[in-house]
Amino acid sequence: MSWDDTICSNRSAYFKMYYTQRGVIGAQADNKSKASRASSQNSLSSLIRERMGKPDNPKSKTRADLGLMVLVAFLFIVIVAGISLTTYFYNLHLLEKHNKSVTPGGLVQEEEEYDDMVCLDWTALARVQLRKLPSVDDVQCYSVWWEAAKEDFTLKDCLKVGGDQGAWWGGGEMSDGGYPVTNANVPPTQMVTGKLGRDSWGQLLRRTWLSEFSSLLSLPDSFKGHVSVNYENDGQICLESRPQPSLSYKFPVLKYWLCTAQNLSALTYHLHTEALAQKKTDVQPVKNVAVRKPEVKAENVTVSVNVSSPKDLQMEEAKARVKARIDHPVWIPWMSPDQPLLTQDAILQYVDKVVNLTYGYKGYVLLPPSWQSQPGDLVFDPKRFPDPVAMARKIEEKGFKMALTIHPFVSVDAPTFNKGTQEGLWIRQRKSDLPALTNYEDTYPSAVTDFSNPRAKHWFSVQLKKLKRMYNIDRFHLKPADSHDLPAYHEYHMPIPGPDAILSHFLDSVSAVSPPISTEGAVMPPGAPTFLTLGNSDGSWEGLETLVPRVLTLAMLGFPFVDVGAVGGIARAGHIPNRELYIRWMEVATFLPAMQICVLPDKYGTEMAALAEKYTKLRKTVVLPRLRKKIPEALEKGTPLITPLALFSPNDPVAAQVSDEWILGTDLLVAPITNRGQRSRNIYLPAGIWKDEIDGHLLRGGRWIKDYKIPLTKIAYFTFKSLHNDPA
Repeated sequence: MSWDDTICSNRSAYFKMYYTQRGVIGAQADNKSKASRASSQNSLSSLIRERMGKPDNPKSKTRADLGLMVLVAFLFIVIVAGISLTTYFYNLHLLEKHNKSVTPGGLVQEEEEYDDMVCLDWTALARVQLRKLPSVDDVQCYSVWWEAAKEDFTLKDCLKVGGDQGAWWGGGEMSDGGYPVTNANVPPTQMVTGKLGRDSWGQLLRRTWLSEFSSLLSLPDSFKGHVSVNYENDGQICLESRPQPSLSYKFPVLKYWLCTAQNLSALTYHLHTEALAQKKTDVQPVKNVAVRKPEVKAENVTVSVNVSSPKDLQMEEAKARVKARIDHPVWIPWMSPDQPLLTQDAILQYVDKVVNLTYGYKGYVLLPPSWQSQPGDLVFDPKRFPDPVAMARKIEEKGFKMALTIHPFVSVDAPTFNKGTQEGLWIRQRKSDLPALTNYEDTYPSAVTDFSNPRAKHWFSVQLKKLKRMYNIDRFHLKPADSHDLPAYHEYHMPIPGPDAILSHFLDSVSAVSPPISTEGAVMPPGAPTFLTLGNSDGSWEGLETLVPRVLTLAMLGFPFVDVGAVGGIARAGHIPNRELYIRWMEVATFLPAMQICVLPDKYGTEMAALAEKYTKLRKTVVLPRLRKKIPEALEKGTPLITPLALFSPNDPVAAQVSDEWILGTDLLVAPITNRGQRSRNIYLPAGIWKDEIDGHLLRGGRWIKDYKIPLTKIAYFTFKSLHNDPA
């Protein structure tokens, strides 16, 4: 039996076992089918006898009887032929629909090529097609397509994870960390973007999972079913398609792909090439869009970078922007409780404090969305910012660059709301031209910009170009709407696979001016130089405990450029994180690709300021050189800037399970403390000789170091020396 047959057989056996246990496949179904056929035949015979008024006696056949029999036989042949042709064309139609399905990575192919196919059918219940696709990049993929045969039938397929099946990682940000997925507990829910703490999934997703045995499970962008991950510790990733008739499919359908490769590196590179391929299918640049009014046409604005894909950017430009992003934090002005609203003077005072800290850091000064008069009007509040041009110039003179946070919400009180409603720029109510309203930040009734509408994308880009022309500001941080923030009953200008597909259109609109410095929402890697900013529901210990597992999950999924967010958690007016939490968060962020700082260390006194300066020097001398060396490979192959132990030591089953350690460069292992009050932890060192950078001792790897002591003001990190395990 070939490996291909084994996959088909295992999938079929699982499906048959699942439904046989529920009494819907097997003898009962066959008996009912036979009874139904017998009943139909008896009814047809009785009807003929009744119409002819003669007993059913072969001996009394006349010439008329023979003629009737010929007629019945002819009709029978016609009916059988009709049923056969109908079945044939119906199956042909199913194949055509499947050929136009979405391939791994979200690509639409009119004719999906395949090397082999197996079709299985359970009469009146469901059918499945399994196709062996042509191998790409030494990765062999198989498409699996289920379709129910009746409307009220739920399709469910589960994949065992953990234990003998090895470690699995993926899916994206989960509120409980979820690295590997056996540490998650996600109930059956739609896999759409949400907020950590409130929802099971965060705003950074990729509907893909991979295993230490180099296997991969991937869902299409159009997947609208439910996903559960290790729900109630069941050790499974389960996919469900429930009855939900649509224009495309009357009955529930379930599509996914299974892939295998020789090693994990091949799979991660495959994910990278898929992300690049999907960018080629994005909507054309908005500068070519026709608009209703001449004054809204695209302007000839010269920008150094106007798309977000590394292949379209000049490589040196991409490298320079990524390097600047990891070299310097993003500064978010902290506002005191007695002055919660941003003002021009408060921002300049904050920048002066940063300069006086003598860290040597520069970077972006990022203004939160409240820089606007009304949410979504994309205009500085003239009362709080009387001279934005002077403010931007002074910030630049100090070595910084201003960036603005933007989002798709538009307040009903914004001047642009009425005009946008007339132009049809907002997501609208179903079967209506009226905008569908929702609440922005739970306070402002707002519309949501419909980036599936080319005219809306162009309008948004024009507003950003005005900001560039008027204030010389062309750096933006995206704060997209998650799927739960959208109006309950809405529709888009253009059909899209799901609510999160709008994220790429938002990114495309902003990239027409300049690629964003970062985004808080994505379902595919946005491409350099845009970083992903991890979500933090609040500045809490729970946020720090799940921080490293979330970073490692994104690294496995092909997201190389990650910003861990504000040190201490959420940047909120008047919020000062707990002192111990701030220290531990600063230690973790020092060894990760990029960070934000809102609360300055001197808020805690001179001792904290000195500690921050120590970690600044450590980052510049130990961390940044290793991160910089990884940039070219991250741009070309999508390899993460930090390496999970599972990729560093791929044949080590223990390393595959470690969720709170990582490798910098090729030789530096980091093992922080992320729990309140903890002063020691167990540390796993992969095989080899490692130097303890706290006390200088050499340690043998391939084992756990139990109860390793780590004071509050230190972080454990080790340098790899050799593969020989000589020291004790």
